[in-house]
Formats: sequence, C-alpha cells, structure tokens
Amino acid sequence: MIMSAPVEKKSVKPVVWAVAGGKGGVGKSVLTTGIAMILASQGHRCILMDADLGGANLHTFLGMSPPKKTISDLFSDPAKNLQNILLTTPFVNLSLISGARAMLNIANLKYLQKEKLIRQIFSLKADFIFIDLGAGSTFNVLDFFIAAHHGLIVITPTPTSIENAYHFLRAAYFRKLRQVIRELQVSSLVDSAFAEKDKNRIRSPRELMNNLRHRDRTTCELIDRAMMSFSPCLIVNQVQRKEDNNLGQEIAVACKDFLGINITVAGDVRTDEEVLISLKSRQPVLTMFPKSTFIKDVRLIVKKLGM
Repeated sequence: MIMSAPVEKKSVKPVVWAVAGGKGGVGKSVLTTGIAMILASQGHRCILMDADLGGANLHTFLGMSPPKKTISDLFSDPAKNLQNILLTTPFVNLSLISGARAMLNIANLKYLQKEKLIRQIFSLKADFIFIDLGAGSTFNVLDFFIAAHHGLIVITPTPTSIENAYHFLRAAYFRKLRQVIRELQVSSLVDSAFAEKDKNRIRSPRELMNNLRHRDRTTCELIDRAMMSFSPCLIVNQVQRKEDNNLGQEIAVACKDFLGINITVAGDVRTDEEVLISLKSRQPVLTMFPKSTFIKDVRLIVKKLGM
C-alpha cells in the first residue's frame, strides 16, 4: 500500500481530466493510472473513472478483481449515484469508478443519461478526477472529453496513431464549437457555414472560423473567447528513437496551422519493458518499479502540467 502525507486542501471542487487516445493500444490506461497514483502518493485525493463503457478494464491496472459495483448499476437503479458505486482501492487516496458490466446498449448512452453522469462527476469529493475514455471518436467519448476541465490525448510514434489523434482533435473541436454556438444562441448565423463544411468547401476549424469572421466579426470574437478553453494536452508514449523526441512539438505546430487548436505538449514517455512486466503481473508500475524509466517520465509530466 502506498502511503502519503496529507496536503492542504485548497478547494472541495475536483479538477477533472479526460484522457483519450484516438485509437486503442497507445497506453492510455496505464498512463492514466500512473498519473493518478503519483498524485495520490503525494496526498491528493484522486478518483479514476473507467469510461470505456464497451470494454472496461481499469481495475486490472490496479491489481483488483472485477468489481461488483459499476456504472451499470447507475442505470439499472435510478436511485443510485456515482458516490454509491465509488470503490476503495488498495492505495491510499485513490478511489475507482468501474466501467460497465455487459449490459445492452450501455456503450451508447442516451443524452439524459450522459448529462446525468457528467453532472455527478463534478459533484464528487476529490482533488483530481481522471476519466479514462474509450478509443475512437464517438459522441460519448467526445462529450466527456470536452466536458472535462482539461483534455489529455495520448499517441504513439506511429502513422495510424498520429492520424487518429488528428481526426479525434478535429472532431472534438467541432463538437465543442457546436456546443458553444448553442450556448451563445447564434445557430442561425453559422448554419450556412456548417452547410459549406458538410459540402467539403470548408475543411478545417480554421477555415470555418475565417468564414464566420467574414459574416459577423463581433459574434466570431465571442465564439473565439468561448473556444479558448479548448486547449488539449498531448503525451507521446512508447518513444524509442531520438528522432521521435520532437514529434509532440511537430504535432502541436500542425494542429495550430491546420486546425487552429493550441496544444500543450506534456512530454514524452519512453518505452519501458517493466511496464509490460507489471501488466502481466496485474500490478501497477508504481508499486513494482517505482524507479523505472516509465515512472520517471510520468513524474516529469505531472510536474509540467502543474497537477
């Protein structure tokens, strides 16, 4: 069990991070677990939430058996809330909300179910909440990502991972933009602009905003200010070659140029065989190999992100 000294609590409201991967197999879950465990070991109250509703397995990364209480219970019994299914883990200051058991259509939440779940996440008592999202760019994944205070996307130095991350960020931006438009009640102004987007005459968020700016500069400035909160962070995982050390910055520049999205590069995580050993042993990397390359890199990321 990892012990920690208590830290002064500055706020009762949690800081919510949503972690996405664009595609599976990029190491998103092991990184999310590592970040949360490091913060918990420093005395911060942390909650891990497994939001991969089609294939939840975050408990495995904590060395836990399949939980009896999961998000499925939330929808089978409307009287229950997230606090009712919050699980104690073997680690001090770290709790778990397990993903769904096999349940018809649970991977495709209805709108009201999703809104209820998001509201309850922000009402939990914690310092940090980490939502481990499923792969892909479904509406569920995108909505959790843009609802969080901070979005974190994990990639590997492979063409498929980079391409999927680009498509994910583009989809998340447009999803966030539609939300902002509804909140500002300017749908009529941008309907025609989105129509041009759908006809492939507008290919990127930057082109869409330029189109809107020509139509109504004042409204576009309001949208710009509201969209400033969409500034995801990026981790490049499983780095092996020196030439991949600049990949994060290259992607950040490309996202700025082609999407108009500001990306914060949180850092690189080098390939480490001890990660695979810990996974096969069903134990967290931090407990088995606290001085591993993986943990050293994750600690630097936690520090850089100011968690």
